[in-house]
Amino acid sequence: RLAIIEDHPAIADGLTALLRDEPDVTVVGTARDSVAADRLIETQSPEIILCDIRLGGAVDGLDILSHHTPGPAFIMLSAYSYPSYYVAAVEHGAKGYLSKMASIDQILKAVRTVAAGGTAFPDDVRRAVRAALRPPTPRESQILELVAEGQANSEIAEHLLLRVKTVESQLRRMFDRFDVTIRTSLVRVAQQQGWLEGDH
Repeated sequence: RLAIIEDHPAIADGLTALLRDEPDVTVVGTARDSVAADRLIETQSPEIILCDIRLGGAVDGLDILSHHTPGPAFIMLSAYSYPSYYVAAVEHGAKGYLSKMASIDQILKAVRTVAAGGTAFPDDVRRAVRAALRPPTPRESQILELVAEGQANSEIAEHLLLRVKTVESQLRRMFDRFDVTIRTSLVRVAQQQGWLEGDH
């Protein structure tokens, strides 16, 4: 018994069409947001859920996963290849992670593997999780966003009501932690990891 939580109707409908003819899979319904997802899970008792990691509303797929743990096994779906997403999925208790570019054979293999009690994480996801960087703190995230916008340290300090030296020390710590020496490289790391608001 499988449910699909996906805010793009074409993707949800496509997955349903591809999976519903499989003799060992019953698609019990789809949901586009957290309210519909909660109702679907409570009324249809799916065993496995294919869930978009980023939904359009305020609540994302990982929030839904957390709300229903323990419960059905979640396989997260994403159009993004951000290591931070991989790590978050694993830390929240997902049983698998699939790109939205995955083939129907890959999706079915993941569903059947998870249904049998296994996990379905591709090798690149497993490698990324092992090598994951510790994400920035909330304050570091604020500074990163402003650096990405091209603001100078003095402007960042004024915007966040901090001393310039505080901003400089925060940046130095991030330079050391992420092994970079200039601001553009720091922003590139943040983009690759999916840490900037505009990347969500």
